[in-house]
Amino acid sequence: MKENAGERSAARSKSKVKSIIVLLSVALVVSAAIWGCSPQASTAETKSTDAANESAKSAKSDEAGVDELSAFSGFPTTGRFVDGVASLPDFYKNSEKNEANAKAEAPRRYTDRNGFLVQPVPSDPVSWNNTYLDADNRGCTSCHTLENALMSLPTYHRLIFFGYPTEQSYQNCVACHSDSYSGIKLADIIHTTHMTSTMFNDDDEGTCQSCHYINPNTGEFDRWDEVKYNLYKGITDVASDDLEADISYDQTTITPAENRIFKTVKDEPSEWLTDDSVVDESIFENWVISIDGDCENPAEMTLPEMEEQFGTVKQVMKMDCTINGVGQATIMQSEVEGIPLSAIIDYAKPKAGANTVSPIGSDGYDYAQMSIDWLLENDAVIVTKMDGERLPNTQGYPCMIWVNKTSGGNFTKRISNLTFMTKAEEDLDNQLYIGQFTDDKTGEIYSKPNSGVLNYPTGVVLSGDEAKTVHLEGFADAWDEPIEKIEYSFDHGETWTVLDTPNNNADYWTYWRMDFTPPAAGAYLLDIRTTSITPDGAERVCQYDTQFMFTVE
Repeated sequence: MKENAGERSAARSKSKVKSIIVLLSVALVVSAAIWGCSPQASTAETKSTDAANESAKSAKSDEAGVDELSAFSGFPTTGRFVDGVASLPDFYKNSEKNEANAKAEAPRRYTDRNGFLVQPVPSDPVSWNNTYLDADNRGCTSCHTLENALMSLPTYHRLIFFGYPTEQSYQNCVACHSDSYSGIKLADIIHTTHMTSTMFNDDDEGTCQSCHYINPNTGEFDRWDEVKYNLYKGITDVASDDLEADISYDQTTITPAENRIFKTVKDEPSEWLTDDSVVDESIFENWVISIDGDCENPAEMTLPEMEEQFGTVKQVMKMDCTINGVGQATIMQSEVEGIPLSAIIDYAKPKAGANTVSPIGSDGYDYAQMSIDWLLENDAVIVTKMDGERLPNTQGYPCMIWVNKTSGGNFTKRISNLTFMTKAEEDLDNQLYIGQFTDDKTGEIYSKPNSGVLNYPTGVVLSGDEAKTVHLEGFADAWDEPIEKIEYSFDHGETWTVLDTPNNNADYWTYWRMDFTPPAAGAYLLDIRTTSITPDGAERVCQYDTQFMFTVE
C-alpha cells in the first residue's frame, strides 16, 4: 500500500535499476566466458582508456553498459581484474558497503488508516529483502488496498468492511472464487486485470514476480504472500522452550461496537444504510414480515406485533463470515436480542413435508435457505437489538437473522419474508454455509479451522511500553466445529507452544490473549496453527498457518 503514486513509481524505478544491474552482471559473465575461450581475448586489452571513458560518457553500445556497471561497482573495467586487487581495501569494505545498502534500501514505513505505524518487510543488515527479493514491491497490498482494488473494477463488486484494525488481503477472496462456490476463478480475474492494465504494466512496472514467487525447487509459481515470511531475513526466532509468554482464552468476549464487521446488502450503494448514528424508530414500528409458503398459518406482522406474539430472547452469538480467509478478521461476537424463530415455526405450522425456511431480505437476497431442523437445533433468532441497543443500520436494521454454528452468509439482513419450502433431501442443505469452501490450489477446505490476530495489523511497529510486553489478542473458530487446541510458534514452525481448549463450545468463538516479552529489539513472526474436531470426532488442522509479523524497537 504505497502512500502515493510518486512513492510507488520511485520504488519501481529502484527495482528497475536493480534489474539492469543483474542483467549486466549476467552479460559480463557470459562475455568473459566467450572471450576467455577465444583467440581474440587479447585484443580487448588493446582498447585505450580514453576510448573507454568516452564510451561511458556517450552511454552508447554494449561498452556503455560495461562502463555503467563499473561506475556502480567502483572497480575498473579495463585491464586485468587481478591487477586491481591491491587497491580493493581502499574502496571495497564489506561493513561499509553493507551498511550503506541497508540504509539505501531500508524497508518502507507508513501510517495505516487506523493510525498504526506499519513496516511490512523486516529490516536486515544487508537489506537482502529489498535488494534481492524486492519485497517492498511484491504482494497484493504493496500497491493498493483490497478495497480500492475492488472499487476500481469496471463492474460492481460487493464489499466487506472490517471492524478490527487488520488489513484485508486476497485471503478473503479465495473462498468465493472457487469451484466449490462460484466457479469464477480468482486466477483468471487477477491475471487478466493486471496484465491488461497500463497502471500495473507501465506505471508500476509490474511483472509476474510482483505477485508470485518462482520456487527454484519446483518451478511452481507460488503466491508471494504465502511464502514471503519463509524467504525474509532479519526475523528473530525464539524456540518454545525459551519463549516468555502468558497465553489464555475465553469464549465470552464481546466485540466492541466500533470493531463490528459488516457486508453491504445487494442494494445500489446510494441506498446502503451506513449511518449508525441515526436510527428511524418508525421503520422498526412499521416493518412488516410475511410468514408464507408451505405453512398452514400464513400471516403478516409488524416487528412489534411479532415481539408481542412470540416474545423475545437474549443470548450471546458469534458471526463468522462465509469467506473469512486465513488470518482475516470478518468475525465478531455480540449479545443479541430478538424473536425466537422456534416460536414462529410453531405458529406457522409447516405443511407435511415442508423442511426448509428461506429468510428473504427486502433487497431480494434469498441465498440463505436452511432446514427447519438446523434452525431449531441452533437457536435461530430474528435479531432486533445488539448489546442492548437497537440493531445498527450497518447490521441490517430493523431485523436480521442469526443462527448458531452458521456462517454470516446465512445471516440475512432486513428480512421481509420467512418463506417455508419443501426441498428434495439431496438439496436440503445446499445453501447452508459452514466454512466448507475449498481452495482450488490444494483441493482442501480453505480456512476451517481459522485463527487470526485482531488488535494489530500485520507488520505493526511497536515501541515504548507496547514493545516491552507485546499484547496480542485474536480468535480461533471453525463455524460448526469446536476448537481443540491452538498452537503458537516463533521459530517458523520448528517448535510450538500448545494452548489446549477443553470443553470448547462451537456456538461461540475462542478468544485468546498473549503477553509476549521479546528478548531483543527486532522483527518477530508468530505462526498460529489451529485444530478443530469434526462431527465424526477426527482432528481437522487448517491447511495454512496464520502468520503475523511485527517489529519492536
